[in-house]
Amino acid sequence: MKGHSEGPQTRRLRPSLGTGVLIVALAALATAAWRYPLVVVAACALAGILFMHELGHYLAARSVGMKVTEFYLGFGPRLWSAKRGETAYGLRVLPLGAYVRIIGMSRTDRVDPGDEDRAYRVKSYPRRMLVVSAGSLMHFALAIVAFLALHAWLGAPDYDGGRWQVAEVIASRDGIELPAAAAGIAVGDRIVAVDGEATLNWDDFVAEVQSHPGESVLLDVERDGALVVTGVTLAADPGSGGGLLGVRAERSIVYETVGLPTAAVRAVSDFGRSVFDSVYGIWSLFANLGGVADRIISPPGDPSAGDDLRTRPLSVVGIVDLAADDALGWPERVAMFALVNVFLGVFNLLPVPPFDGGHVAIATYERWRERAGRGRYLSDPRALDPVVAVVVTALMLLAVGLLYLDIANPVDL
Repeated sequence: MKGHSEGPQTRRLRPSLGTGVLIVALAALATAAWRYPLVVVAACALAGILFMHELGHYLAARSVGMKVTEFYLGFGPRLWSAKRGETAYGLRVLPLGAYVRIIGMSRTDRVDPGDEDRAYRVKSYPRRMLVVSAGSLMHFALAIVAFLALHAWLGAPDYDGGRWQVAEVIASRDGIELPAAAAGIAVGDRIVAVDGEATLNWDDFVAEVQSHPGESVLLDVERDGALVVTGVTLAADPGSGGGLLGVRAERSIVYETVGLPTAAVRAVSDFGRSVFDSVYGIWSLFANLGGVADRIISPPGDPSAGDDLRTRPLSVVGIVDLAADDALGWPERVAMFALVNVFLGVFNLLPVPPFDGGHVAIATYERWRERAGRGRYLSDPRALDPVVAVVVTALMLLAVGLLYLDIANPVDL
């Protein structure tokens, strides 16, 4: 969201020769969608998130009577634009976000005298606060809707209870034939009992198998929603003397859907927890910049770069790559969509320019000066230029560093 300096005339924008570039870009997008559909879907979803942020500012500004002169997708040279009413809509070359221009964002903006009553700077404090926080509010609304859809229709992934399933069937170990494959055990099976003893927990399963070396046992196997009972003669480990079956486990995920009222309660709860996690994550990022820098400068393939998403920040490339990973299902991707929205909403409220939170802080400071009995007060944005320069430079360096990290040491699920 940016201010606008407007003279007495506004040039009508027309399709430029960038239209050819746009056609080439669309052709490239179509080719990518055919070869890498999930990557394109993830990238479009992220672009849509950024678009919805600016749409929030746009709708809020229009609703309180401010004049919006531009609404663009992307930055840099213009590809295409068209004017509808008083607003120019268009596309620019770099698909890194979107922006709107609202007239009179500061006292230094030149505004046509006939439009002064529609400038941001003349509106009341509550209206200015609504407009500058609308981007984050849009993110929060999208997150709650995504969480609601997750619980009510898609099914929220449940990782609790120590449930497990077969991740790999191992044919032999140390020259010993293992019986799992011959018994028909397959990847995705859940062995829920051994000779009638429940083995929902992996440790319980290991203990039961090891207690029957060389013996014939019955396995209760859940497969595609049905229970199958199969007999197998366990191998014996010559080292430990315990029984062996020949499977490797992974965590089993159960997807649970609930009624709409319960889903709404859980969505709000998930949202609140995600806000807390985002605040903590942002604090951890700045409190541990040294550790982040160590990861960024790590050489390609360095395991010390780490894949713990609780402590590792991601670039745009990392987010898209993670969302397109085949290991994720659509419920996980929708949950990721919600989490990205919550993080962006919280991050944009940091009380420093050029973030939306910087505008919130400025508007609040101006309101405080007005309440001190000094009449209407408008701050000079030029006083904050050094702060803006430092913040923008730091963000650019961080963005480039994280981009390198996600390319050199991508997250491996």
